Amino acid sequence: MKPEPAEFAEFFTQWEPHVRRYLVWLEGDLALIDDATQETMISAHRYWLRVQKLENVRAWLFKVARQRLAKAQQLRKQQGVITDPHEMPGRKSATCEDVLSLREDQLAILSAVRKLPRQQAVAVALQLQHDLPLREIALIMGITVGSVKTHLHHARATLETLLSDVDGGAR
Repeated sequence: MKPEPAEFAEFFTQWEPHVRRYLVWLEGDLALIDDATQETMISAHRYWLRVQKLENVRAWLFKVARQRLAKAQQLRKQQGVITDPHEMPGRKSATCEDVLSLREDQLAILSAVRKLPRQQAVAVALQLQHDLPLREIALIMGITVGSVKTHLHHARATLETLLSDVDGGAR
């Protein structure tokens, strides 16, 4: 059974911006963010009957979004296309500055988070952008709460170093 157009349109309007903001923390290439967001919402439409019954829609959406992003990144890598803005010669990093109008310090944090190992970046994005409790972060990531704490601890230490390098030790 397909969702009613108005019903899914309301769902899409509510959740698409959250999925997009989550992915911005993990990827600098706006085309990849768009692709992964679109694929996530297509999956929500495809599995609408299940999605409607979920206790935690956000957890499902973020988990699917992360999987779709990883798939898109892997495909680009196999095709030999550079997706990491830091690896692109002569190109300014795609920081989403124009799109999100973030202040300079927020851009520095965003850039630093993208340099973290993937699991750490995911945990930080879920905590900082969405203010999720550790239990929900664990559910989205498919790991234990203890592992989430470990990822966040290591991420904070790395971010402290990365951000102090940006500020010349001022943080």
